[in-house]
Amino acid sequence: MQQLVTRSKELKEAVLKYPSKYLFILCLLGLTLFRLILSAKTAYYVNLFAGYDDQLFIDFGNELLQGHWLGDYSTRALSKGISYSLFMVLGNKVHLSYGILLGLFNILASGVSTFALRPLIKNRWLLIAIYSFFLYSPITFTGEYSTRIYRNTIVVPTVLLVIGCLIGLYFRRNGKLKTFIPWSIGLGFIFPFYWYIREDSLWLLPLLLVGLIIIAGGVIFENAQDLTFRKSLASLKKTAMSRTQLVKLFLCTLPFLLLFTTHVVLKNTNEARYGIAVVNDRTGGAFGQVSKQLIRMDDGTDLNETNSKIWVSHKALEKAEAVSPTLRTISTKIDWIYHGSTWSHGEDIAGDIIFWALREAAAHAGYYTDAKKTEAFWQKVNKELANAYKTKQLTKKKEIYLAATGDGKRIKDLPLVGEFMKSGWSYNVFYKGYQQSNDPTVGPQGELEKAETLLLHSFANNWRDSSKPNPKPIELTTTAKIANTIIKLYQKLVPLWLIIFSIGFLLILFGSIFSKSNSSTFRSLLLLIVGLSLSYVIFLIGVSWFCSWTPERRDLFMMVYTGGGVPVIQWIEVLALVGIFQLPRIASKVNKKS
Repeated sequence: MQQLVTRSKELKEAVLKYPSKYLFILCLLGLTLFRLILSAKTAYYVNLFAGYDDQLFIDFGNELLQGHWLGDYSTRALSKGISYSLFMVLGNKVHLSYGILLGLFNILASGVSTFALRPLIKNRWLLIAIYSFFLYSPITFTGEYSTRIYRNTIVVPTVLLVIGCLIGLYFRRNGKLKTFIPWSIGLGFIFPFYWYIREDSLWLLPLLLVGLIIIAGGVIFENAQDLTFRKSLASLKKTAMSRTQLVKLFLCTLPFLLLFTTHVVLKNTNEARYGIAVVNDRTGGAFGQVSKQLIRMDDGTDLNETNSKIWVSHKALEKAEAVSPTLRTISTKIDWIYHGSTWSHGEDIAGDIIFWALREAAAHAGYYTDAKKTEAFWQKVNKELANAYKTKQLTKKKEIYLAATGDGKRIKDLPLVGEFMKSGWSYNVFYKGYQQSNDPTVGPQGELEKAETLLLHSFANNWRDSSKPNPKPIELTTTAKIANTIIKLYQKLVPLWLIIFSIGFLLILFGSIFSKSNSSTFRSLLLLIVGLSLSYVIFLIGVSWFCSWTPERRDLFMMVYTGGGVPVIQWIEVLALVGIFQLPRIASKVNKKS
């Protein structure tokens, strides 16, 4: 009892002596706990009729839990990335509900990103402000990237972590090895996880590659002063690198080594389970090659010039059948797509949906039960189409292509892509249209129970039996109302925030040119902002290019598909803010010990 009284007295004296320190800890814990509670209490929803989306990942997760890998081979088995299902399985294995696990993941991403800036920002209150900015980002409260049980929910924290680890590594490139190792290991593990969330992860690769090359260069020339290109070549010849430098250089390759290792492991696992060494048999493998050939085919009509929505027309498939005896063996099933299936009622199918329909047609013809047989079928089709191109039986459309299995564009289509980019930018910067709604969970009772078991989460409050007419409307929860209030606060503060960003960017730009004492820091910030901006442009072009096949759904698609750009924008804004606090007079004041 006496010890308890003594400790209580000591704690009281410490609080009185260092009140700001304990107030900081209290604020940090309060902000973190409140965010975790919001995540835990969120009304998540899932569409258990979406066999190629929500339901697919639930099925993957349950198969993984049972030790069946991704289940029996089908049109769905190797069609999408595995990271999201592994994320759900992790929560189940450690007995954390989906909401708690997602909340902890967001907290981890925000914390790591904030700590990455510790070499530049010493003031704890400024750090907690940056932490809060990331942690309560509107995108993490918005349905598609928050409440829907779908892979998009982990895109934002994962992108935040990739950038955070890269920036943390950059600002510690010339530091001690013990401070360099955690950031490189973190980047090494999070990048492969990010890569296999979606199939369009390529846009972040240039940033990582160039960033690690710059970091490696900084490690090699860390002792060189006033380095120019000519001096760097002379210095490189004389450089005798220490063991620490060599270890750092190896660690710079870790993300690519682990990505390659992950790729090999997935291929070998799929080969052992299904008989084909393919990670994704929709965008990769023989079917991916066939898709590429079909997209580029000139179908002999003016459809490509008059209707950019159609990636592969029915006429193109008929031409493919004419030159491919193997594809012709399933011609009746291809005809079924247009006359008898739910994919079409006789009209051409827009966008990439045609590929899902084509896979299902092949399944109806007896494929997609045996992976080897299916892969061999598409390999034959691919070879026959390739030969037809060589012999001029088929000709290619005159279009510009960004990806192998993505649509091509003509010059006249580029203004439309620009309109999509403008729309996506407004969503990302102004959080336009972001909100948390009262979305229902739909699906059969049996499938619902499987999802609840996997996720350790109950959908009882928002499940609606689709077989019963006029279901009772779902009321907006208190958690959703709080989330929407936070989103509105961010939206209202955007104009002020953009002014601060503009001031910060100008200071960084002028500091990079005119600063004598702190030019290297300003140039580092400018380099990071430019790199992130270019990555964002690549991202926005890619998303706009893909989505522009449906102009009437531009706003919906750009809100849904551009969420991964929000953490990039927020990082750019935060770096501009950090630039303001690098001014000597301001830095000397904000970084004083409390």
